[in-house]
Amino acid sequence: MVKVGILGVGQRGLQHLATLWSIRKDYPLTIVGLCDAWPDNLSPGKIKRFVPDYSDQNIQVFTQFDKMMSSCTLDALYICLPPSVHNGEVVRAAQAGIHVFVEKPMSLYYDEARDMEDAINASGVISTVGFNLRYHDVYETIRDFLSDKRIVMLSSISHGVLEGHSVKHTHTEEIGGPSNRVWAANYAWSGSAVVEAGIHTVDRMRYWCGDITWVQSTYVPRDPDDIENEGDNPYACVVTLGFDNGAIGTLHLTKLRRVFHNDGDEIILWNHGHLKIEQEGPVAYYYDGVYPPTARPTPDQLRHQIPMSKGTNQRMGINETFIQAIATGDAAAIRSPFSDGMNSLAAVLASNASHDLQGERIQLKAFVTDPPYAQFRNKPEGSS
Repeated sequence: MVKVGILGVGQRGLQHLATLWSIRKDYPLTIVGLCDAWPDNLSPGKIKRFVPDYSDQNIQVFTQFDKMMSSCTLDALYICLPPSVHNGEVVRAAQAGIHVFVEKPMSLYYDEARDMEDAINASGVISTVGFNLRYHDVYETIRDFLSDKRIVMLSSISHGVLEGHSVKHTHTEEIGGPSNRVWAANYAWSGSAVVEAGIHTVDRMRYWCGDITWVQSTYVPRDPDDIENEGDNPYACVVTLGFDNGAIGTLHLTKLRRVFHNDGDEIILWNHGHLKIEQEGPVAYYYDGVYPPTARPTPDQLRHQIPMSKGTNQRMGINETFIQAIATGDAAAIRSPFSDGMNSLAAVLASNASHDLQGERIQLKAFVTDPPYAQFRNKPEGSS
């Protein structure tokens, strides 16, 4: 029986709790501890709003991580904290032999994340980062379809609204953060929209195309007189990514205010076709007849619906895989181990650095080691 604890019972922590609660009769797991700095996030009444059949029987609750570590026997710990407030929890859990599920982004500082990675690797615990989209049936189908193709370009356009960020559960107004608790809209807390949200897109591109070599970006900062409730993330971010296999990727990400309309598109191009995610699923456009054709191919000859399995729940998939890996001692099925996620984290943090350096193209091998980039990797003294 895998004894599970959750650190941070906010939006993501509640989602994982709900998923674990729903699969606990089919998988060898028991939830033994919940920890959150604010007691109201631990009240059974609040939790039942998100997990209707929740019962706190035999579950210990803590408001201090130290107390949880000393009083609760854990096999696995879900760390669901805002990325700016980590304070050694992942390292301590790994050093104690506890398997770790770390929500993305793992940190706003690469060196802090590297300390986490070192502790995980040294202890040999099983780990995963919360890149749940790797378990989505659409994206898995795309990966399988592209596996034998030469990808040359990936393009993602996401036009979102600043007001679309949900209210979080962390009492940020008590600890120097946004007064409305919407920390994902704030640069200092989220690390930028590219780091907080774009990392999902970047990691999805990596799932299809492999690791990233270099990053180059430019942002349009928000006007000082257009900031409400400390939501100061840039209006627009354009990021170019260079992949190890020679492909390039582009990420266009906007967070506008007073628009209330989302839009976007995603296209993957290989050397003989391109693939789009349409309403009914992934569709590939290419010609597979006699070449060269005697006449221009018809639209029906070019459009290929890609068959896929239906009904996969990505949050269910990542949780089931993590628990099963711990129960069996076999982590081979985990699609986003912590060390793998470090390339995604480096890419989005280097994107911020590239903008700050007037659009410099940054090689990720240099970014994670070289002194000139230390200011973008190191956690400031006194941060928690």
